[in-house]
Amino acid sequence: MDSRNIFAIALLTVLGVSVAQGETLYKWIDKDGRVSYHDQPPADAGYRVEEKNLGGGRHNEDDGLAKVVEKYPVVLYSVPGCDSCDLARAYLQKRKVPFTEQNLNTSSEAQQEIKKKIGSLSAPTIMVGGKVMKGYVESLLAGELDDVGYPKAPSPEAAAGDKQDTDNTSAPQQ
Repeated sequence: MDSRNIFAIALLTVLGVSVAQGETLYKWIDKDGRVSYHDQPPADAGYRVEEKNLGGGRHNEDDGLAKVVEKYPVVLYSVPGCDSCDLARAYLQKRKVPFTEQNLNTSSEAQQEIKKKIGSLSAPTIMVGGKVMKGYVESLLAGELDDVGYPKAPSPEAAAGDKQDTDNTSAPQQ
């Protein structure tokens, strides 16, 4: 085999491995409607982001989620350096809820929309469909997301149970 064939095989192998490892694809849509696809979520909050799991075998669940997202879109209005905004964002990401984030510092349109909805500027403000939540309270957001059909977050007990199943270091009882 000559060096060109070896190089081609090595290149195809590397490309195949990198594609197999990329399980999540992010679809970014900017304010002008331009769409781009990336393997990482955007650092800038000025994009509507859709997250797609490329793991396969979950088409029915994804179809149901797409219907919920279409009927009850989630929008997080935030500002940089806001701890509550960071907690709300992390919660939505943990639950794998597709959401749009609007930066109230840079978007006058978002500012006007929030003033119209709640009468003042407040961050975070979270919209689930037509429901507007001023501030972040995890249990309230969880209830709203559950009510409209977003996937539930894994329970802490399930996560602890998984860890407990793998940890067999306890001493036998006498």
